[in-house]
Amino acid sequence: MRTRGFFFVSLVLLAVLCMACTTNFDVTLDSMSPELVVDGIVTTDTTTHFVYLKKTGTYFSDQPAEVVSGATVTLDDGQCTIALEENMAKRGTYHTPANYYGVVGRTYTLTIANVDINNDGEKETYTASSTINAVPSVEKIEVDKEIVFYENVWVVNVWMHDPASVSNYYLAKAFKNNVCLSDTITEWHVMSDYKINGVDLRKKTIMYLPSTIKSEKIYRGDKVGLELCGISKDYYGFIREIKQESGVRNPLFGGQPANVRTNVKQILPLHATGNPGGYFAAYSISRAQTVYN
Repeated sequence: MRTRGFFFVSLVLLAVLCMACTTNFDVTLDSMSPELVVDGIVTTDTTTHFVYLKKTGTYFSDQPAEVVSGATVTLDDGQCTIALEENMAKRGTYHTPANYYGVVGRTYTLTIANVDINNDGEKETYTASSTINAVPSVEKIEVDKEIVFYENVWVVNVWMHDPASVSNYYLAKAFKNNVCLSDTITEWHVMSDYKINGVDLRKKTIMYLPSTIKSEKIYRGDKVGLELCGISKDYYGFIREIKQESGVRNPLFGGQPANVRTNVKQILPLHATGNPGGYFAAYSISRAQTVYN
């Protein structure tokens, strides 16, 4: 009986202490000059490729990020330079012609000029470069249903040969009936060939598709597609850092938040101290599709 009474008193004291330790703070952060954020991709597909330009906002802002309109955007592959056109119905979106495609081995340089991101009256110029690496051909894929941690998941297995002569980094995206299931960067799957370098892969699991979203469940007769991209080591690191920084953190054992890497640099004016963000990536693509039965 004394034990139960002591336990009850302890709970009451703990509740009082927790309430006594609650304090409201009004946090005021200093305003900072906006920075340019780039989101652009060029692939080996013959299609329209897009570059999105926005500005950073204040920490507590509940407004959409401000787009950057009226920029002069060019793309150079070492052999010719093209100008990207802005979509005036969706300002801040710039695109290549529909017949444009990237070539393996070429380095693509994106240049953004005629912008004044920090509103100081002086025009700025930014640049970013990315080289298209080769991607192995995906021979075929197979989808199996498994139970992982008491949850139904669909496992995408792949048949392909990883080249032994180079280090490869891969980005995998899944499709269901031609609709992308990996439609946000946090759902992308990236991997290196550290453990599979030079290996003939036969029924190698490359990604898992969970059943948490009803519209993304796989049913018999569904067409399941895999898009395998040959990306750079730096872009591989960028995606991993984005996923890490946007995920759930352990306040006791997790590390401190950190800035995500970028390949965007400000080159003009010469005395500029801007810190642009985002990434311009160029990569090759291989695809395969199967019907789930």
